[in-house]
Amino acid sequence: MYFINVWLHILASAVWVGGLIYTAAVVVPFALSHQGEERQRILRGMGRRFRWIAWGAMVVSILTGIGNLLLRLTPITLSQIFTGEVFDPAKVERLTAIWLPWKLMLVLVMIGLMAFHDITSIRAAKRYEGSPHVAPGNRAGSRAAALATLVAILVLYVSVRLVRG
Repeated sequence: MYFINVWLHILASAVWVGGLIYTAAVVVPFALSHQGEERQRILRGMGRRFRWIAWGAMVVSILTGIGNLLLRLTPITLSQIFTGEVFDPAKVERLTAIWLPWKLMLVLVMIGLMAFHDITSIRAAKRYEGSPHVAPGNRAGSRAAALATLVAILVLYVSVRLVRG
């Protein structure tokens, strides 16, 4: 059961991070090569399709991440998570106590950045819904998404450190 859970965790994380990188490296540059209504149509369409996949992958990653802690060879109990013992090297493995707080903090930052991006993008799209010749500008949301992509890459690094030292 543990290995299936780990596999699902990695798969969901790959979907999430891969989608962010693909969007930043392919979708946005492609959309920016178009004008007005066409750019708006591309970005809105891709955003609507990927949003559900991305947030679904994030939910699966969170649930399987909790499962990974509970099912591992040296399991961590829910009470250790809620009491903070999971961050104490005297109570759990040293690598867990060092790297798990970093991973959790980075994941929360990433989720916050993506939530900000999605909320501001939806608001911008609604604001310009009746203006087909104007593409909505969402500079703050775009920067948040770019930063979230970098944070996601850091989460992958910290994840490797968590399990491999």
